[in-house]
Amino acid sequence: MPRVPRRPSDEARRGAYKPPGVDAARSRRRREDRLLALRRRNRDAGLFKRRREEPSLTPAPVVSPSDAAADATAPPPSSEPSSPPSSPPPADALRAAADAELEGLSEMVDKVWSDDAATQLEATVQFRKLLSDGKNSTMIKIIRADVLPRFAEFLSRQRPPQLQMEAAWVLTNIAASDYTLLVAECGAVPRLIELLESPDANIRHQATWALGNIAADMPSCREIVLDHGAVTPLLAQFKEDMKVSVLRTATWALSNLCFGKLPAEVQVKPILEIVSLLIHSADEKILADACWALYYICDGVEGGIQDALDAGVCPQLVKLLMHASANILLPVIMSLARISAGDDTQVQVIVEQGILPCLAQLLARNYPKIIKKQACLIVSNITAGSKDQIQSLMLML
Repeated sequence: MPRVPRRPSDEARRGAYKPPGVDAARSRRRREDRLLALRRRNRDAGLFKRRREEPSLTPAPVVSPSDAAADATAPPPSSEPSSPPSSPPPADALRAAADAELEGLSEMVDKVWSDDAATQLEATVQFRKLLSDGKNSTMIKIIRADVLPRFAEFLSRQRPPQLQMEAAWVLTNIAASDYTLLVAECGAVPRLIELLESPDANIRHQATWALGNIAADMPSCREIVLDHGAVTPLLAQFKEDMKVSVLRTATWALSNLCFGKLPAEVQVKPILEIVSLLIHSADEKILADACWALYYICDGVEGGIQDALDAGVCPQLVKLLMHASANILLPVIMSLARISAGDDTQVQVIVEQGILPCLAQLLARNYPKIIKKQACLIVSNITAGSKDQIQSLMLML
C-alpha cells in the first residue's frame, strides 16, 4: 500500500480552505486590501504617503520623513518667540497667508509658464509654500491650474540648481494627496527616476520621497513606477554613509514598491540583498519597513520563500520574534507564517533556528489577536510537516 504523505498537496490544502471556483486574482486583491488596512491600523509608518512640511528654522539639507509621517496634517512649528495671548497662533497666521496667496494664484501660474528661469523658481517656491497648509481646497485649485506638467518639466532643468529640488518637493506633496494618479501620469515618474542619479544628495532624497508616495497610492501608480525601472536606481541609494533620515525614506519607498504582486521582470535577489541587511537595523522605522518588504516578497513573488531563505534572513527573523514593538513583530511573524506554508525543507529551516520556543512565549503573553493568530497559523503549518517537525512541536507543548 502506498504511503500517504503527511503534508497534503497544494491542491488538497487549497480545497480544504477555499470553496471551489474561487477566483485567485480576486482573492489576492481582497488579501492585499485587508493587509493595507492592517498596516494603516497597526503602524505609525506603514504604507502611508508622506508630506514634506515647511521647515521651522533655517532649511536643512534633508528633512526626516518620520516627522512628516507622524502628523502629516500638522502645521510646522513657528521659529518665532512666543506670541502674547492677543496674537493669533502661528497656525492661523500660516492659513491666513495661504488664503492670501490663493488670490494671487493666477499670477503664480503666469510666472511658472514664464521663460525666465529666476521667475520660474520664484513661482515654484510660492507653490511649494502654498501647499504647506495641507488643505484639500488649496490642492484642488492648484491642480485645476494645470501646472503639474510644468513642474514635471522642471525636474529635467539643471539651471537654476534649486529648481529641480523645489519642483520635486511640490510633486512630493501633491502625490501625498488624493490626486497621486495625476502626478504619476503627468510625466514626472521617469524624470524622478533620473534624479535618483543626481550628484546632489538632497535632490536624490526628494526624488526617492516622491516616488515612494506615488508607489503607495494604488497598484496602477506602483506599476507605473516599476515599469519605468525604478528598482535598480533605488537600490543604488543604499550606501554605508547614508543619513538615517535618508535611509528611512529609501527603505519606506522600497517597501511600497514591493507591496502586491511584483512583475516577473523585477529581479528579487538584489532587493533581498539589501533587505537582509536592513532587518538588522537598530532604527524601528527602517526595521519595520524592511520586514514588510520581506513579507511582500515571500507572499507575492513566485519562489519568493526560497529566495528569502537563500538570502539568509531566517536567523534574524526568528530573533525579531522577541522584539518589544508590535509594529516590528507583525511583519516579522507574517513573514515567518508565509515561510511555514512552504515545503518540509523550507519549514525545517525556521524550526532549526529555534522558532518553536519563541512561539511558545508569544502565545503565553498578552499580544494583539492578529499576532497570536499568525503564531497559531505557524504551529498549524508545522503540524502538517514531517514526523521530526511534529515531534519538535510536541516537545514544546
